[in-house]
Amino acid sequence: MLSRRNLLRSSALGLTGAALAACTTTTTGGNTTYTVNTAKLLSIVTSIESGLTELATSADVASVIGTANATKLAAALQTVAKVTGEVAATAASTVSVTVAKNWLNTLESAVSAALVVLNGFSPLLPAAVNSVVIAVGTLLPAIEALIGAVSLRATPTMTQAQAQAVIAAGL
Repeated sequence: MLSRRNLLRSSALGLTGAALAACTTTTTGGNTTYTVNTAKLLSIVTSIESGLTELATSADVASVIGTANATKLAAALQTVAKVTGEVAATAASTVSVTVAKNWLNTLESAVSAALVVLNGFSPLLPAAVNSVVIAVGTLLPAIEALIGAVSLRATPTMTQAQAQAVIAAGL
């Protein structure tokens, strides 16, 4: 069974370099402001939403997880879609780290709920579905690294580009 914690630990390291380039620090008059480039954030959030959409609309997934769990998955997707919309609305600018962390907290909660449902059924799900589940979990640390909210410990199982490619390839 896939563990969200293991996914986060194993994938964070390779995602940091690209993510750090999307965060800037400005000091003016002794005040330091941290801003997050929302265009980079939008790329990652959109991939997470696409992956969850594929999973939530897959007949293979629905037949295995049942109606109650499909409802939980749909609710998680709805929350992620809301965050994607908020990020997209600011994609031409930057936002404060506080705003980005609020998005991160909401995403982590929703994606964690979806992963808990899906991981419970991983032995019964097709390999392609499990690959998308891993890819979605791999992208959370990219957002954490982008915001500077994660400490890095391990070697990733997938890079951000690989995770996005798996999701883009679909089921």
